[in-house]
Amino acid sequence: MPLRNGEHGYGLVTKTLHWATVLAVVAQFVVGYTVEADHSGHGHGRGRGRGGASGHGRGRGGEDDGLGVFDGPLDLLDLHVLLGLSIFALVLLRVLWRSTTPLPPWDERLTPRDQRIVHAAEVALLATLVVVPLTGLALVLGDDDLLPVHVAAHIAFFVALAAHLGMVLGRRLVRRML
Repeated sequence: MPLRNGEHGYGLVTKTLHWATVLAVVAQFVVGYTVEADHSGHGHGRGRGRGGASGHGRGRGGEDDGLGVFDGPLDLLDLHVLLGLSIFALVLLRVLWRSTTPLPPWDERLTPRDQRIVHAAEVALLATLVVVPLTGLALVLGDDDLLPVHVAAHIAFFVALAAHLGMVLGRRLVRRML
């Protein structure tokens, strides 16, 4: 399999970056929802912690000065942050790689409207995979004002993901079945 994209389709590097991103996002949601379900006070990942002092967005009381992101054994919230930073880095690598290799030709089954949907979904997915980690990091560091942006970006991600999966599955599976 060629490394670069071309007439043959997507190359090995593009496919590897795509599936690494997918795996990181799946892991991120598993860890994120586990952190959210943890009612111990050590992992809500946003807002004020238990106790009187600010939790600096880490769901903790006043025991943390908010300056060190990782200040002890790796817990679920730390893993959540690391996965978010990894996703951000993968997106940057994808955009950089995309600027150095041509796209393969469009699938001939895609109409011009379908092509616009695929392109818009791709742009939205990449944008949300930048916004979500950055706002998440801001939340961890104590800027709770960005919570609505973080949540809205999650919603936008799921809408874009539904459009992406709808186009992929609709073209590959549904047409074969009808």
